[in-house]
Amino acid sequence: MADSTENKTEGEETFLNTKPEENTDELSEIKRDLEGWREALIPLNSLLEWEKPYYPAIIVGTTTFLFLLVWYIQPSVLTTLSLLGLLISAIDLLIPMVGPKLFATDSWTVFHEQQFQQICERIINARNHFIDFKNTMCQLKAEKPKVYFFVVMGILVIQAWIGSLVNNLLLTYLLVNLVFLLPGLRRHDIVKKNIAVVRVVLSRLIFGKKKKN
Repeated sequence: MADSTENKTEGEETFLNTKPEENTDELSEIKRDLEGWREALIPLNSLLEWEKPYYPAIIVGTTTFLFLLVWYIQPSVLTTLSLLGLLISAIDLLIPMVGPKLFATDSWTVFHEQQFQQICERIINARNHFIDFKNTMCQLKAEKPKVYFFVVMGILVIQAWIGSLVNNLLLTYLLVNLVFLLPGLRRHDIVKKNIAVVRVVLSRLIFGKKKKN
């Protein structure tokens, strides 16, 4: 019994010792991969997190202009995907070339490096959340296939129903704006406040009805 306890303690110590090292290696790898993007990520992060009160208007205005352009030209799906791929390829090529010229070597301060590290940590957290969600769904599929089937089918049916009611371009426009506005909504705790309000309303409706009964 004592041997198993000692082995368990050693295993926990090994896990605790290796986990920070793995996180450090992962962070270093992300920072190395995004080295050419770091000068562009700082102002982009500032924009997405609404460090200025007019930044949400810039985000919505830019997406609105692009979607109005698509609506006016009405390109085919293949043309739209090709243009989107060309735009992404051009950005991926130009940003690492132009980015280092935006900041001189002396202007990249410790504060900028801290911001860059925080951005990389958020990317790692987002990837870990996605991996956790995938593992949860795989575990649910293996352990409770019927529940997995009803959950997946229910979500897909609801999405198909919403897609049949709302115009595709309008739905895409709303989803894109939601994705770009979400970092600012989270940073200013707007999401938490709205969730708290919904919880209060639901609790009043549920528990209020129970008390009346």
